[in-house]
Amino acid sequence: MGLQILAIVILGLMCGSELNVAAFGHPILNRQTIEVHVPVRAALARWLGRVMPFWMAGSTLLNLLLLLPFEGLSAQAWHLAALSAAIQVFAVVFSLVGPVPINNRITKWTASTVPEDWKAQERRWDQYHWFRTCGLIVAFAILTVSAMVR
Repeated sequence: MGLQILAIVILGLMCGSELNVAAFGHPILNRQTIEVHVPVRAALARWLGRVMPFWMAGSTLLNLLLLLPFEGLSAQAWHLAALSAAIQVFAVVFSLVGPVPINNRITKWTASTVPEDWKAQERRWDQYHWFRTCGLIVAFAILTVSAMVR
């Protein structure tokens, strides 16, 4: 049960962080001047680009560990945890092909070197981020339910 609670807490914290970026951080940042917006967005992209791979992979690994026999989940709890893990694995793969390449470009931007389509790239990143965040929240809810039917 301890591993399951740890997996829920880590995934829940990550969902909160992702939701904060999507619902508050970027919308507030988007109302700033380009001289403020671009360096802050680039700095956040660099910092979160270093942290999130470990957080997402670690959270996914914890969820996958729940599927091993030593955790003793009931069949229903195991299926729910497996569904949650599948969503998390999809989110990691989706991140690698969707937002990560855009994020890597954003890390290099300055107010004087942004590409012409910088707003379109940011909008695309934000859309991908919302999609991934919603998926992770669903995975969190399913994982939480799996603990209740243990």
